[in-house]
Amino acid sequence: MGWDAREGQGTSGRPSLAPKAMWGLGQSGLEEKVGELEQKNRDLEKRIYELETPSRRDANIREVLQRLGLIHFSVDLEDRLIDWNAVSQRQLGWTREDVEGRNMYEFLVADLLKPQIQQGVQLAKSKGESVSLEFSAWKPDGSLIFLSLRGIPMFQDGSKICEEILFVGQDITERKRYEQEMVRKAQELKSFIDTVNAPIFGTDVSYNINEWNDQAEEVSGFRRNEVLGKNFIEFFIAQENQNAVRDLLNDALNGNNRTNFELPLLDAKKQRLLVLLNVTARRNINGEVIGIMGVGQDITDRKRYQDERARVAQELQNFIDTANAPIFGIDHMGLVNEWNLKAAEITQFSREEVIGKNLVEIYITDEFRSSVKLVLDNALKGFEAANFEFALYSKDHRRVDVLLNATPRRDVAGNVIGVIGVGQDITERKMAEMEKARVALELQTFIDTANAPIFGIDDQGLVNEWNMKAAELTGFSKQEVLGQNLVEVYISEKFRNTVNGVLQNALCGMQTSNIEFPMYTKEDKRRVEVLVNATARRDITGNIIGVIAVGQDITERKRVEGEKTRVAKELQTFIDTANAPIFGIDAKGLVNEWNNKSAEITGFSREEVLGQNLVE
Repeated sequence: MGWDAREGQGTSGRPSLAPKAMWGLGQSGLEEKVGELEQKNRDLEKRIYELETPSRRDANIREVLQRLGLIHFSVDLEDRLIDWNAVSQRQLGWTREDVEGRNMYEFLVADLLKPQIQQGVQLAKSKGESVSLEFSAWKPDGSLIFLSLRGIPMFQDGSKICEEILFVGQDITERKRYEQEMVRKAQELKSFIDTVNAPIFGTDVSYNINEWNDQAEEVSGFRRNEVLGKNFIEFFIAQENQNAVRDLLNDALNGNNRTNFELPLLDAKKQRLLVLLNVTARRNINGEVIGIMGVGQDITDRKRYQDERARVAQELQNFIDTANAPIFGIDHMGLVNEWNLKAAEITQFSREEVIGKNLVEIYITDEFRSSVKLVLDNALKGFEAANFEFALYSKDHRRVDVLLNATPRRDVAGNVIGVIGVGQDITERKMAEMEKARVALELQTFIDTANAPIFGIDDQGLVNEWNMKAAELTGFSKQEVLGQNLVEVYISEKFRNTVNGVLQNALCGMQTSNIEFPMYTKEDKRRVEVLVNATARRDITGNIIGVIAVGQDITERKRVEGEKTRVAKELQTFIDTANAPIFGIDAKGLVNEWNNKSAEITGFSREEVLGQNLVE
């Protein structure tokens, strides 16, 4: 058929589409358009070839070409244009007058292809063989037009001497534009694959690697030149996983693309990688499968993170289930979706019985239903609640007191999806507190109603306790004395130091018993004698916070004792001054009384006889 001067092309005129085929883009719009144009070109070339056969050489070839609507023009052996048909004029824009006699290389042929065209034309002249050429020709407006031409040597009648070259062909500018666009897109795709931030590899139908992008190098640790030609399965997949991976890749070769499957690989350090892979068949221009293309994502760290999150979640679930505190959860509708073992234990309702049930309406007593609902509703709005007490009833109708902390439960986006409640069974503590309150109330009642004055002070000496008896004795009510300084306001100046010392000793932890001091009543300023025992008052941790004093009104007793003393003194004076001897002995016969008259008549003084045996 002759020499073809179109560099990098076959005789069909098709440019190399290796990048396009390599990446398996399928029958795109560009490809279809180019195919359509190529078919037209092949049909025309066939007709032109027929014109070169001996049977047609005798015909008027130019008339045939004119009927076919083909560009045709001729040059002589000096490359001067000697013929220029109407189709050439219409498509290239040059008139016959513009071109006749001019050297075609001076104005028609663009510099880009000039050496190749010159070489082909010279071959046609010297050997008399037809040549296929691609012209890039200038139009009068300065634009380029691409032509696919057949250079046919024309001989003198009966001679083998070439007298001109007839160029026949068509405008392929549109086809070239589509071809260039295809090449550009193929180059863009190639660049994208090489630089995209995802590992991409390709293999042939035997799984031998023929593509390995930059990210694949970075993730695996293997350079491109280390893996090209290697069998992907044997090189990267652990023995125990090879059959499963081969089945997956076979599916892709059969046209069943696989998406989002996790592929375990071994990197250059023999460490395990996990890649989330999409695999698709690679096809050539004819749609035939020529291999596979894998686009992946290194999820090794993400998988490790997910596994760690799953482990933590499992640990948290185990903690919730086994925690020594009742834990429950509700969704945004108030339905139970969490119920741990402790919650089941204290209520006797199993997890299966409560899941999906409305917590407030079914398990909370009427007394606390509205308050618990308010707390949970607030938590669903994002507000936490701490140390909230409520009561629920167990399966056997036993009251269970719970101290609750309610916290919003959120999804990964931070949206509130429910409430988690961590409680504490305070039933026994509440009973103990109630018992303590009862005892405290009894003690307070005892203090208030005791038939003895009881008062207390804080660590500053201010009255904080004053019972009814104290109020009765002094005439000062509890309201009048609370907060007043006991010593400075209610103790006479003579006894202030003494009483203050007693109270200070008690504040230091030293108990004082049977201290007597007087107080004065409110109305008549009557003196009231009090016998006091003072004891330190302590808080729950044992710290001294004041003094509690329990007294006794000894006013009457003090009066009686004074009277007795007076009578005894009067009697002793009577004995001592009586005008008769008076003496006394104890149970042992020893003298314990000896008045003045006895001393006078016996001559023995009182001091001499006291303690002596009277008889002996």
